[in-house]
Amino acid sequence: MRSINDISESLRRGERITADDALKLWREAPLWLLGELATERKEKMSGKEVYYNRNVHLEPTNICLFNCEFCSFRRREGDKDAWYMSLDDIEARAMELRGTDITEVHIVGGVHPKHDLDTYCAMIRRVKRALPHVTVKAYTAVEIFYMIRNDGISIVEGLRRLKEAGMECIPGGGAEIFDAELRKKICPEKCSSEEWLAVHRAAHNMGIPTNCTMLYGHIETLEQRIDHLERLRNLQDEAPGFDAFIPLKYHSRGNRLSEAGECSVEDDLRTIAISRLFLDNIPHIKAYWVSYGKATTEMALAFGADDIDGTIGDTTKIYSMAGGVERPTMSVEELEEMVRGVGFIPIERDSHYNRVERNSDTTPHYQNIETKAEKPMSQPITEEVSDMATKNQATKPTSSTTKSKPKAKAKSSNTKSSKAASAVNRLKRYPILANIVYIGIVGIALILAVYIGLKAGTRHDRVIEVPNFMGMAIEDAEGVARKSDLNLIVRDSIFDVDLPGGTIVDQLPKTSTVRDVTVKPGRKIYVTVNAYTRRMVEVPYVAKQTLRQALNQIERSGLTISKLVYEADMTSTDYVIKQKIGNKEIHPTTQQRVAVGTGVTLHVSYQQQEQYTHTPRLVGLSLQQAKNTLWDNGLNLKNVVYDDSVEDLIARRKARVYKQSSKIGSSQRRGSEVTLYLTCDEALADSMSVIAAEELKEIEKQRRKALEEREAKEEL
Repeated sequence: MRSINDISESLRRGERITADDALKLWREAPLWLLGELATERKEKMSGKEVYYNRNVHLEPTNICLFNCEFCSFRRREGDKDAWYMSLDDIEARAMELRGTDITEVHIVGGVHPKHDLDTYCAMIRRVKRALPHVTVKAYTAVEIFYMIRNDGISIVEGLRRLKEAGMECIPGGGAEIFDAELRKKICPEKCSSEEWLAVHRAAHNMGIPTNCTMLYGHIETLEQRIDHLERLRNLQDEAPGFDAFIPLKYHSRGNRLSEAGECSVEDDLRTIAISRLFLDNIPHIKAYWVSYGKATTEMALAFGADDIDGTIGDTTKIYSMAGGVERPTMSVEELEEMVRGVGFIPIERDSHYNRVERNSDTTPHYQNIETKAEKPMSQPITEEVSDMATKNQATKPTSSTTKSKPKAKAKSSNTKSSKAASAVNRLKRYPILANIVYIGIVGIALILAVYIGLKAGTRHDRVIEVPNFMGMAIEDAEGVARKSDLNLIVRDSIFDVDLPGGTIVDQLPKTSTVRDVTVKPGRKIYVTVNAYTRRMVEVPYVAKQTLRQALNQIERSGLTISKLVYEADMTSTDYVIKQKIGNKEIHPTTQQRVAVGTGVTLHVSYQQQEQYTHTPRLVGLSLQQAKNTLWDNGLNLKNVVYDDSVEDLIARRKARVYKQSSKIGSSQRRGSEVTLYLTCDEALADSMSVIAAEELKEIEKQRRKALEEREAKEEL
């Protein structure tokens, strides 16, 4: 494997690096070097320019067929916070945007079970008629593949129909991580990575530009990230068409991967930099400010990013529901100020990265592109009605066959019999007609037989209530699954010392206490089991770096924190001085394997003036989230107390903090211990969480007031 210096020199010569090179850079290169190399590459490709656009998002629904582990956006039909926009709603929303200065409408949402290709095309047409000058960037490859597969047509034909409706480009969502085994864990119901790539390949070959993404920072490995990037680079070599790559940071609020936590800002910057260095054939790298927030986005511009997305206008909830920017909106002035503040030149672009020049009246003028003719604003919306009427006309009987005249009084049975006999005699006189009638009758009978057979064979009318496998031994659960005509698949394992080996600790789909969860016969149920023995892992050396970096590395290695021991230091706070397992100190050359879940003691520095920290809000969090928050704030966990609602060991995994021994915002010495009280009573946890949130708001208000008063005194 090449050295860091060799790889760096290769990059400076403009040469392509390998997957092994990228992995070595990601793990071993100093952060400053990655920033320097990525900035050099960025400036060779786009100079000092950083792009943004004026855009809004349309998210027609958060009702989705798929139930991905990482998703905080998805709801089921009937959930209180589910929403659905009809075509009329979408049209009304587009009409509201008339007169604004946006150049792009970005349409993505849940994969609604009632939406077909015609519905998706109709959405685009309605937006385009209201906003003919605006580019419609529409639908992830996941949505596109589902609608095309359901219509039973080719990908090319489906894309052609979407393009004719007015779709100009495709966003990059739904890629997640391409590794097949990982997809089984985090999004088993979605289209495969090959199917995602097939949609984008076909789009590129048809001249439809697209973006590409990677969802990182959850349970994937660095090797899986590099593999993902390599597949994107290979597709771009084969069928160019990606305009930009967007690394999407995983956010943990409100989804089933929340215990994985979130990666550090350093990991964000390394991801941006490696993306720029490895994806040498994709023109732009986007730091999506809605995901990163303003501060990290500013830093990302010094690590190879040359795009920050757009104004948004508080029109997307996908990231805010997961813990990203709560009400995402930024003015053009704010975007440009952010870019200039870090030494770059802000450039407004359209969806195809053409530069937009504006007059004083903000009317956009595009360089190197032809302005499309606009339809009159007053044009009536009749195209879909006409399309539907044309489609219906093809199968609609004529009026002479559909309208029946009022009948006279019922005739006698003898009359009916004579008419029937007469009809039979007429058929006998015309043998060809008789054969056609007989063939029709036999055909109808065959169709009915096939329909009944398929219905019985596929069991479309049969559903099975999903059993609750939680807490069952895997052997017992397999027996229950067989009796229920279900397939039990072990997708992952953990190790909990308090649970017997082979105990099921999680399942997908999950059961519910408020509604029946049903599936079709033969459906796969994915379960996570408690391992019989703990696997062994290497102990990473985490000293000589910040506490946050050390915590991330320990967590990703499968280890945990035993205790934080703070020691006075003259130079820094929250810097790891040394680490121990038990009484043994770990050195850079130490090679030791321990069981997953083993605790590591970290000795951490603090400056005398920073020996105190504040107790964070822990109420409402799971145990693992609360632990991570304590460690992030330089505190330790003392005891965990469960109330009576926590009936068994399995239930502990669902419990949340409803009380903490130290008051929120109170001053504590670094290294102090906090006791947590947990419950499975959702109502109790929610109500206490609301109270804690109000307390935190009041504390922050008082802090701001005190700061303002202090600043006022200093000015005097």
